[in-house]
Amino acid sequence: MKILIIEDSKMLNNLLKKELSSLGFDVTQSYTLKESWKYLENNSYDLIILDLHLPDGEGIELLDELHSMSDAKVVVLSSIDDKYLREELFRYGILDYIIKDKNLKFSLLELIKIIKFASEENKGNILIIDDSKFLNKQLNNILTPRNYHVQNAYTFKEGMELLNKNRYDLLILDLNLPDGHGVDILEKVRENTNTIDLPVIVLSGEANPDLIREVLKKGANDYLAKPFVFEEFLLRVDLWIEYYKNKKELSNKTRELKNINKNLQKLVQKEVEKNRQKDKLLMLQSRHAQMGELLSIISHEWIQPISAISSLAAIIQLKIFKNDLNEKFCEDTAVKIKKYVESLNEIMNNFKNFFKPHSEKTVTDFEKITKYSLSLLESYIQKTKTKINIDIKNLESFETFENEIVQVVVNILKNAIEAYPDESEKIIEVIIDGKTLVIQDFAGGIPEKIINNIFEQYFSTKGEKGTGIGLYISKIIIEDHCGGKIKVENKNGGARFTIQL
Repeated sequence: MKILIIEDSKMLNNLLKKELSSLGFDVTQSYTLKESWKYLENNSYDLIILDLHLPDGEGIELLDELHSMSDAKVVVLSSIDDKYLREELFRYGILDYIIKDKNLKFSLLELIKIIKFASEENKGNILIIDDSKFLNKQLNNILTPRNYHVQNAYTFKEGMELLNKNRYDLLILDLNLPDGHGVDILEKVRENTNTIDLPVIVLSGEANPDLIREVLKKGANDYLAKPFVFEEFLLRVDLWIEYYKNKKELSNKTRELKNINKNLQKLVQKEVEKNRQKDKLLMLQSRHAQMGELLSIISHEWIQPISAISSLAAIIQLKIFKNDLNEKFCEDTAVKIKKYVESLNEIMNNFKNFFKPHSEKTVTDFEKITKYSLSLLESYIQKTKTKINIDIKNLESFETFENEIVQVVVNILKNAIEAYPDESEKIIEVIIDGKTLVIQDFAGGIPEKIINNIFEQYFSTKGEKGTGIGLYISKIIIEDHCGGKIKVENKNGGARFTIQL
């Protein structure tokens, strides 16, 4: 934007040039009327900052000729605050009238604000519905320099046609039209979804409070009685245009945010589902790993009864060979074999129940869960010579996924046994108090630097032997599936796991 400053005060002129140049404007300085004429004859400008009182004449003389010489917009800079002069200058079509305030900084800020305002190509679309051609022309003269795009209608019919055809940012409406009343237009504007929130400034020759009240209740945003001060009119136009644009922008941003939020919700749901599937896979992986460990225990538990049955079979074969088989021996041997088969069957049923998936909750308690878990680990407990102390303070039934809780308890018990050195005395304390189960070992505890990480996925204290999913899955089972809490702390020289349901 090219700007011509016409100001006889060198201090103010230089200050204006410095500030405006720093904002990227192309600035020319002039100090007299004569000098200004020369610049205007040889150059074209987008904006003129005009002091009204110059050493060789009045700036208003320049204003008289300016319309025929240039399309430049004019901002008047003056130390005189004369309301009649201001109104007359606005009729000329000036952009603004700024007082040289004692506080030059404030005046400068106001000037920069109006220049930025003028640099916008289209400030908004305005429809004026008024039967006065003279007033329409005057309003066009003061609105056009401010970069408003103005359309005019002189009748009710013309106004409605334009409203239905185009989109506007402001409606300026006269109440008294040759073919209808402005209130009727107001009602139609507010009935139409496209214009329901369009700002409307009503112009009227009446200042009747009852009429003003009726008009505002019918949907007008503002009311100006004729004749009105043009500067006040412009301020109200600027205000309502800015309001409407901000409202539309806010509405658009809200819509964008809703769409973003909607898409975000879909992404979150997708990610949650992905994580849910991943957790299911990890649970399956954890269960398979535990199955492998338990199958190893099963094979160990089966060795004794199978060996005994095998020995009895060998004795029977030997007695047949020696022809020494009698009825009593056969009865005694059958009882022993039956006992060993029942033992095998009991072992199988225990593990079969553990491996069986349960999709429904059952009523149980922590004593039952603990005994079941210990039965699964019986041979491992015997092999490692681990002593299990059970203290039942209070027994309380609850509804839960029993097999999943057993999976967690088996995992914690096995970890507690493995925490001890091979040849050391192994003692595990189990405390049952209502819906709380505590499993305590005395193997030295978990290093403080890692204790907060042991429930994390793939975190293991067992090195290459561990998968790092056992305790992670335990936390998911207790907290996500069963709605409880699981925590760990170092206490009494070992690790203490607490499950609360």
